[in-house]
Order: sequence, then C-alpha cells, then structure tokens
Amino acid sequence: MKNILKKVKIDCTTYLLIILALFAGYIKNISLILLIVLIHEMGHVFFFILFKIKIQKITIFPFGGVTYVNKKLHERIYKDVLISLGGIFFQVILGVFFLILYNFDFIVSSTYSLFTLYNIRIIIFNILPIIPLDGSKFIFAILSKYLAYRDSYIMMIVLGIISLFLFIGFNFVYKVNDLVLYVFLIFKLYEVIKESKYVINKFYLERVLYNHYYNEIISNYLDIKKMRIDKYYFFDIGGKYLNEKDYLRLYYFK
Repeated sequence: MKNILKKVKIDCTTYLLIILALFAGYIKNISLILLIVLIHEMGHVFFFILFKIKIQKITIFPFGGVTYVNKKLHERIYKDVLISLGGIFFQVILGVFFLILYNFDFIVSSTYSLFTLYNIRIIIFNILPIIPLDGSKFIFAILSKYLAYRDSYIMMIVLGIISLFLFIGFNFVYKVNDLVLYVFLIFKLYEVIKESKYVINKFYLERVLYNHYYNEIISNYLDIKKMRIDKYYFFDIGGKYLNEKDYLRLYYFK
C-alpha cells in the first residue's frame, strides 16, 4: 500500500482549485469531491493490482484521476471490463459507507446530501463514452470482443469525438474548472488520435513477441485489419499456411 501511495501525484491544477476553494469557503465541497475522485481511482488500482498489472503513477486532477500503467493490449476482455468499472464499483461502496454514517448520525443531512449529489454526478460523468473516461474504455472492451481490434479502436475514437462535442455543447459554461476540464478532454482525445497508428502497430507486434490468450483458431485468413484480440490466425499464402507470427514478421514488419 505504501508503494502505491508513493505513486500518487497531485496535479498543480488540483492545488490551485483547493486554494480557490479555501478562499471562497467551499472547503467541504472540494474535500468531498477529492475524496470521491481518490476512491474512484483506487477502484481501478485495486483491479490493476489484482490482475498483476504494473502501475507507473497515479495523477489526481480536480475532476478525476488518471492511472498510468505498463499494460499489454492483449489482456483478457473481462479484465478490461472490470478495470473500467472498478472506479464506479468503489464509488458505490463509498456511497453505502456514507449512508451508514448518515443513518448512525455521524454526519449531518447537508453533508450527506452534498456527497450524494457529487457521487452520482461523478458516476454519470464517468460512464459517458468520452475519451479517456471509463465509459469509452468499457465500450472499447465490449466492441473488441465482437469486432476487429482496429475497427473497435476507430469506433471508440468516433464515439469519443461525438460524445465530447455533445457534452461541451450541452454543458458549456465559462467557469474556470469547467474550461480546464474541456481542455483536458480535448487534449486526451488528441493524444489518442495521434497515437492510433502506434497502438495498432503495438497490437500486431505483441502478437509476434508474446503468446496471447485466444478462444478460437481461424484458418484461410487474408486481411490482418480484421484480426480480433481473442482469435489466433493462420494465413493461406498460395496453398501454404503461415501462422500469424510468421505472417506478420514476413509481410507486416518487413
């Protein structure tokens, strides 16, 4: 646990918001929001540790946290689903804990109402399919079960773009914290689009370098763009069959 706490970093914008909240008299508000954000991120961390995925650092922003990990793309799909939902699971647990505190009169009604408002809003926000929110990761994991990895990645980006513009369009205000959030989401979307070619290449490279889980073998295959994450492929080259490792070495990474 100590090792994990050492990897938690508070972003400078979070410090700025804390200072502003202190001067404005909103210390209870910011304390509850940061508590929810931290617990949410610990939900993801719990599943990263459970699945033995190495955590590099955890950054806490005013509007959410980001956990950076050293993770292969070829994880079992159910793991990606649980990781994406981990934050929401922990928020629900936190909600039950606050309900118990309220029922036993450890916290007043105004504090419980304020916490519940923030907790529900953060859950709703995180299930939106906006990159890099949990909703986009969950949808991508589900899509990759039924579609080619490349197609799933492209669809995630398209849904992310549409969702982000709708979110900004319906919620746009000139508050500093909201503007910071919009800039952050746009930047993260830009990063994902910029890295798309690298991610696709990494997907193929992992299939060459490592043995991965698969639940079906596909033969007589011709198009690497349609490769799915949980299948293993044999390619028909003039009547000669090549497994996916040899095919990618010869025809993709030549």
